[in-house]
Amino acid sequence: MFTLFILLLLPCVSTFEYSLIIKEKSPITKSIYQFPHSYELLNNFQSNFNLTNNNKELILTKPIDRDYWCLQNICSCEHCSFILELFSNDNKTSPIFSTINITIIDINDHSCQFLDIQTNISLSESIQIGHRFPIARAIDYDSGMNGELSFKLLNNINYFELNTIKLSLNEYAIYGIIKHSFDRELNEKYDLIIEAYDHGISQVQVNRTNVTVWILDENDNAPKFNQTEYSIQSLPEDTPIGTKLLTIQATDIDKGLNSLIHYSIITPPDIILFPFVINSTSGVVSLHSPLDYEKVRSYRFLIRASDSGLPQSLYTDTWLSISIADVNDCPVEIVFVPNRRFQYDNQTLFIYENTEINNLTLGYIRLFDQDSIQTKLSITLMILDKNPKQNYELILSNQINTYVLIVKQGIFDREIQQDINLRFIASDSLLTTIKDFKIHLIDLNDNPSEFPSNPMKFFVEELGNYHMKKNPIENFQFGVGYLNATDRDEGENTLNKYELEPNSFIKINSNTGQLSLIQPLDREEISKIILKAKAINIAEPKWETEVQIEIEVLDVNDNIPQCLTSFNQISVPENFSTDHSLIKINATDLDYKTNGTINYSLRVNNSWPFEINAQTGEIYSQQIFDYESEFRNYLIIIDLEDEGYPIRNQNKNACQLIINIEDINDNSPQLLDDKQTSIFLDLQKPFINEIIVFNVTDIDSGDNGKIKYTLQTNEYNSLFYLYQNGSLHMTHEINQVSLFHLKILLEDYGIPSQQTIIHVTIAIGDTSIPAFSTFEKIQMKYLQPKSLGLILGLTVLIITFLLFLCLIITWILLHKHRRRHQAAIAARSKLLCSSSQQLTSSGSTNTTSSSSIENQQIANIVQIKPIYYDRRTSNSFTVNTSSPESQTYKILHIPHDNEYYMNYYQHEKVDNHSSDHGYHGSYETSASSSSTASSAQISVRHSYLVNQLPDFVTRCKSVNGGFLVEMNVDGSDEDQR
Repeated sequence: MFTLFILLLLPCVSTFEYSLIIKEKSPITKSIYQFPHSYELLNNFQSNFNLTNNNKELILTKPIDRDYWCLQNICSCEHCSFILELFSNDNKTSPIFSTINITIIDINDHSCQFLDIQTNISLSESIQIGHRFPIARAIDYDSGMNGELSFKLLNNINYFELNTIKLSLNEYAIYGIIKHSFDRELNEKYDLIIEAYDHGISQVQVNRTNVTVWILDENDNAPKFNQTEYSIQSLPEDTPIGTKLLTIQATDIDKGLNSLIHYSIITPPDIILFPFVINSTSGVVSLHSPLDYEKVRSYRFLIRASDSGLPQSLYTDTWLSISIADVNDCPVEIVFVPNRRFQYDNQTLFIYENTEINNLTLGYIRLFDQDSIQTKLSITLMILDKNPKQNYELILSNQINTYVLIVKQGIFDREIQQDINLRFIASDSLLTTIKDFKIHLIDLNDNPSEFPSNPMKFFVEELGNYHMKKNPIENFQFGVGYLNATDRDEGENTLNKYELEPNSFIKINSNTGQLSLIQPLDREEISKIILKAKAINIAEPKWETEVQIEIEVLDVNDNIPQCLTSFNQISVPENFSTDHSLIKINATDLDYKTNGTINYSLRVNNSWPFEINAQTGEIYSQQIFDYESEFRNYLIIIDLEDEGYPIRNQNKNACQLIINIEDINDNSPQLLDDKQTSIFLDLQKPFINEIIVFNVTDIDSGDNGKIKYTLQTNEYNSLFYLYQNGSLHMTHEINQVSLFHLKILLEDYGIPSQQTIIHVTIAIGDTSIPAFSTFEKIQMKYLQPKSLGLILGLTVLIITFLLFLCLIITWILLHKHRRRHQAAIAARSKLLCSSSQQLTSSGSTNTTSSSSIENQQIANIVQIKPIYYDRRTSNSFTVNTSSPESQTYKILHIPHDNEYYMNYYQHEKVDNHSSDHGYHGSYETSASSSSTASSAQISVRHSYLVNQLPDFVTRCKSVNGGFLVEMNVDGSDEDQR
C-alpha cells in the first residue's frame, strides 16, 4: 500500500525557474533574492551562497570576484552566469525542484597590470628606425569597457613611440618603435615612462611603469617565429604526462651566438600548477603534470624565443593556446537531501531515539555527473553495521536520477545502537563512487546518573591552608576535587546539579560539582571530613543519586621550624672542655613525621671552631678557647630546616646565639721591655725621684690582668719605692757610684694569682769619670769572682754574728756590774771633755792621738751635729740632737779605700750629705761650708777597728761603707739600756 502511495506521489513533483543579476563584490549576509517558498540548495556554485530567513532569502556567504572566476575559466569573461538548483518540500504532497540563473556584472575595480616588463632593454646603436621591440604585456582583469586600455608615452617621444597589439579582450602587447637613430657615445640610456588607463565609464583607472633603454652595439635582429600564434585544440584531459604536444620554431638572421635561440615559457601568474614545459633548445612543448577539464578548460600563455647575443640577447614572444577536451574521468556525485523533520550535517542525519518507525522517509538522494559525456547513472544501498536493528530501502522517484530513502521497520535505541552506518554506491557504467552515510540517534533522558564509587574519597593538603592564609586572592577558591556523576545518556541529559549538606568546611559548585574549601584546613586540628551529597539531573525526569564524601587532610610542610628561644647568650670559660656541649638549641616544628624533623646547621666564620649536631642541636667547640686570641665574642646563627619536601623558608628562621668567652687567670704578668732591667743613672744629671715606669702587661682581663707591684729587696726599702702604677722612685739622692740589685714581684689579682719575678739592676755612675760612665763599667767594677764573694760573705756573716754576741754579752755585763756604773760615768765624762776640746779647736785638720775608754780602742772620735742642706734654696741648717736630759754623740767612720769619696773630697770642695741605706731607719750627715769642717771630713777617712762596744753605745749601723756609732752620756736610764 505504501509503495502504491509513493508511485502516485511522484508525478506531482513540480519545478520553477528564477533569474538574478548582481554586481561582483556585492556585500555578504545581505538578501539578494527572496523566494516564495522555502528551499534548500542542491548545489552551491563555488560555495558562495546560502539560504536564510526560513530558507526563503538567498544571501552571499563570501564576496564574488568575477575577474578571478574569468581567469580561472570558472565562468565566461564576456558573460559570467551560472545556475543554482533548489529543492522545496513545503508542499507535503509533492516536492519542488527549481533553478535560479545568476549573472555577475563586472565593476571597474582593477587598473592596468603590467606583465613581463622589460625594465632594462638593450638596443643596438645600429638598429634601424622603425624597429619594433617588446616592452611589456598589459592586462586589465575587468571586462567590457572597464577592461579596454589605452597607452601613452610621457617622455622621449622624439626617439620612441608606442605600438600596442590587442591580444585578447583585455590584454595587450606593448612594443616600442624607434623614431630616431641612436649614437651610444652621446647617450646610452633612455628612461621611458609609460602610462596606461582603462575606458571605465564611472571611473578611470590609471597606472604607470618605467622602462630603461640601454643602447648597445651589434645584435640588432631579434628571433622571429614561423607563425604569429600557435594553438592546440581539444587536448584530452587524460593525456599522459610527458607527451610531446608540438614544436615551436623561430629563426634569427644574425650569425654566431646572436642567432642561437633558446625557448622558454612565460608562466601565467594566476595559474598555480602549470602543466606544460618547453625544451629550451628544440622548442618541443610537453605535458608536465595531469590535466583536469573540470578545473581548467583552456590555457593561453606566451612562449619566448631569445637569442644568445652579447652583451644583451634579443627575444620575441608568441602565444600558445591549448583547449582541453573532456573525458569521462569524474565519478558520480551523491547528494543527500534530508527530510525536513530531521537535522542533517556533515553527512550525518540526527534522529531522536525511540522515534516510531513505519516506512519513515529519511530523505532524498540525487546523483550528478560533472562530465559532459552523458551516461546512465545507478545507485545501490548497503548497511555496514552487523545485526542491524532497522530495514532500509531506496525508491526511485519520477525525477531523473533522484531516489527516496526510507526505513521500513525496526527500533531506534541510542543505548543499543548510537550510530547507524549506511553506504551508497553510485556508478556511471565506467566510474564508481562510494559515499558513507551516518544516522546518529539523539539521546533522551531515560537513565539516572551514577557515581564512580560510594563513598567518594578525596585528599587535600594543608597547602590549601597555606594559600588561603599567605597568598589571599580575591574570589580565590582552593579546589578539593569534583563530584563526577556519569550518565549513560548524553548531552544535556547528562548534566547534573549537585547539592552538599551544610557544613563549615567545604562548599560545592552546583553546576560543576567542584568541592572547594570554605576556610583554611589545619591537619593538626582536623584530619578527616565526612559529608553527604547528591546529583540531580537537570533534564526531565530529574533523577537523583546520593553519595557519601570522605575528605582526608594530608600534612604538608607548611610550618617553619621555630626556636623555643630565638636569642640565647651564654658565657663560657676559655678552658671549657671540648668533650661537653656548649648549649643545646631547642626548636620545634608542628608538622608531621619528616615534615616536622628538624636539621640544625651553623652559619659561622670558617675560622671559628664550632660544630653542631645536626639532629640534636648540641653545639660543640672543636678546640679550647683562648680569651687572649682575636675572638672573645661570637655571634652564631643556627639555621633550621626540616626534612619535608619542598623545604620551606630555609634560613629565614635562624636562631641567634652569642657566646662570650670568660677569661681565666692563665697568663702571668710580663715585662715587655727587657732593657728596663738594666738602668743607668748619671750623677751629672739633675736628680729626679722617678727612675722608670716599668712597661708590664698581663693579657688577661679584669682582675686577672690587673698588676700588683712589690719590691722584695728589703735592704733597699728606704731608698727605693715602687708605686702600683709601675713607677720606681728613689726616696732621696745618691751622690756616689753604686750598684743596686732589686727583686720585683709582679702579681695579678686573679684567683689563684699568677706571679713573675723580675731582677732589676740600677747602676749609679758619673759620665764625667770614664771608669763609671756606663752601666757595663759599673757592673764590671762590682763584679768579683764567686770565691772571693763567698769569702767576703762569710766574713761579713762571722763579724755580724760576733757583733751580735758582743751585744748580748754587753747586756749581761751591764746587769752584772751595776756597781761599776759610776766608773763608767766618769769615763764618759772624760771622753766628752776630750771630744769637746777637739771640736772647738780652730783650723785643726787632723785628730791626734787615741785614748783608751774601758779597754776599747776607738780612733778619730768626733761629735757630729746633723746639718741639712736644701738643694732648692742652697741653704744649710744644723739641728741639735741633744736634750737637757741627755747628750747624744755620733761617731762616723769612712774607710780609706773608698776611692770615689777620696777623689770626690779632694776635687769637689762642696757641702755634701749622705743618707744611710739601712733597713731600720734613715739618717743624714752633713758638713759645714767652712774649711775647718772640710778638713775634719778628710781626717775621718782613716780606718779603725771596733773590737767590742762599750756600755754607753746605744746604736751602731752601716753607712756608705763605714759605720755610725751613737752614744748617750746620760746615765739616768742606764739600767734600761
